Amino acid sequence: MTRVLVLSAEPTGERMAGPAIRAFELARALAARCEVTLAAPGPDSRAPEGVVRLRAGLGDYGALLQAARTHDVLVVQELPAQLVRHVRATPARLVADLYNPRPMEVLEAVRDLPPARRRRAQRIVTLSSLALLASADLIVCASEVQRDLWLGAMAAADLLDLEAYRADPSLRSLIEVVPFGLPDAPPPPGGPAAAPRRRLLWAGGVWNWLDPGTVMAAVDRLADLDVELVFMGIGRPTSEPLDAMSGTEEVLARAAAHPRITVNRGWVPYEERAGWLTSATLGVCAHHEHLEARFSFRTRLLDHFWAGTPVVTSRGDALGELVSREGLGAAVAPGDAAGFAAACRGLLEDPGALRAARDRVAARAPGLRWSAAAAPLVAWCDDAPHRPRRRVDPLRLAALTARQYPHLAPEVVARQGAAEVARKTGRLVRRAVLRR
Repeated sequence: MTRVLVLSAEPTGERMAGPAIRAFELARALAARCEVTLAAPGPDSRAPEGVVRLRAGLGDYGALLQAARTHDVLVVQELPAQLVRHVRATPARLVADLYNPRPMEVLEAVRDLPPARRRRAQRIVTLSSLALLASADLIVCASEVQRDLWLGAMAAADLLDLEAYRADPSLRSLIEVVPFGLPDAPPPPGGPAAAPRRRLLWAGGVWNWLDPGTVMAAVDRLADLDVELVFMGIGRPTSEPLDAMSGTEEVLARAAAHPRITVNRGWVPYEERAGWLTSATLGVCAHHEHLEARFSFRTRLLDHFWAGTPVVTSRGDALGELVSREGLGAAVAPGDAAGFAAACRGLLEDPGALRAARDRVAARAPGLRWSAAAAPLVAWCDDAPHRPRRRVDPLRLAALTARQYPHLAPEVVARQGAAEVARKTGRLVRRAVLRR
């Protein structure tokens, strides 16, 4: 049986955001056919039933490298520069899970930082993504649009191997789509009583690239329908500085002055989110029109489909197009508060239209479950020990990893001090000399 190590950069504890949820659920899906270990930082991290837990994060170099040496496959969303080349030297096949288009996301994530830090963050993310594209035996992403993005990046960086293309002109054997999924089991019964008002539920965070203002403005246009807007959680469960997004304070200020907007300042535990989701009449989400939206996959919209709830959202991303194409609610132009309100009104005032949308959501949901979404990855990992390794140019990979260090050093100094940079530099030299 194939031994698979899934690495989460964030704790897989009681409260999880998208990256940790994806690692947790992929580990669960892979466990149906493989022996799986889930590596995650923090003492409170947990693993699904049947999956071994390893307490190790991205900074635990020794533990991760040792674990990679004892597994057949390593599945990662990101990997520190110092680990990429050393992991390639182990027998483990490397799977790069690039469902999150970080080179696009970082453009918005760092917009409030000083210019020098913005440029450093952009270079780090770009180079680390290219290093994974250059080294992975399999690359997975969440949509066909994302697949086009990564194929284009590889073509521009001269990472497309001619022999691999001749063997497989589609390159599906190298880059495959593995969407975010929703649980196979339905939401547990016994949720809360029906809300006194018709509830619009925003189920994800409030990041720079999202547009809660359009939804809040739409609520004012729906005052005659006695609608309330609830933000399910805005306090993302991680301590990374980039998660302190500027939009949060604006949402809190507007909500405090609005009688029909409620904000949960914390983050709902993963196993308790069903009660919030099933209390909603409509799920809502909106984004601005920019590159992040083009390549995004709004993972928390899937929670609404799990609960059987139609969605009103912005057009322009993969799930917005799915909603529009299959009638799972409505999708409107980014920034159009009047259009957003009209779309909500059309479903709220017409019980037949709302019921029909719910029926379409229920019919579509089985195809979005984790067991279906993860099937290509499960099949690949199941056969991984018999697959040939991808041919990788060691000099190019070395260059892509080494070029990250000048940009990483100032960030380490800013957060941990110059002594930490000196310590890490010495450690890198020792590892290079010893070829560990």
